[in-house]
Amino acid sequence: MHLATWVDRPLMRLSLGRLRLSFVIPVLLLRCQGAHTGMLREVPLLYVPVGEDVLLVASNGGQTRAPAWCHNLRSRPEVECLMKGQTLRFVAQELTGQRRDDAWRRVTAVYPGYLKYAQRAQRLIPLFLLRRLPSAVEPVESERNI
Repeated sequence: MHLATWVDRPLMRLSLGRLRLSFVIPVLLLRCQGAHTGMLREVPLLYVPVGEDVLLVASNGGQTRAPAWCHNLRSRPEVECLMKGQTLRFVAQELTGQRRDDAWRRVTAVYPGYLKYAQRAQRLIPLFLLRRLPSAVEPVESERNI
């Protein structure tokens, strides 16, 4: 998993999000600002499409603590995602209650491995809905900070 994460980041950047090593379900390159530093952070993540929106699972591979990008989205919810050859802008919302439960069933149907991650993590794994912003399509070559 760690090797694929390190290889996927540049591979996805160079192929405009079309090539990756990891998994058979969709993977995007999340671009968010660090919660404390404000610096651009990039991480390849599995996602579950919901129309034009996206579900992300902060499983951290079943680790006992949430991944750094989870804290970044809570602090700075506007993000970019490189997927399918384009950069799209989203606003992240952490799901709670029934909405989270419904989304959990949806993501585990797509990737049942999340159930094992949840057992290993022994914590409630955060789920985020990324809502696509209307004029979200921009060229990937953009060097603009988010």
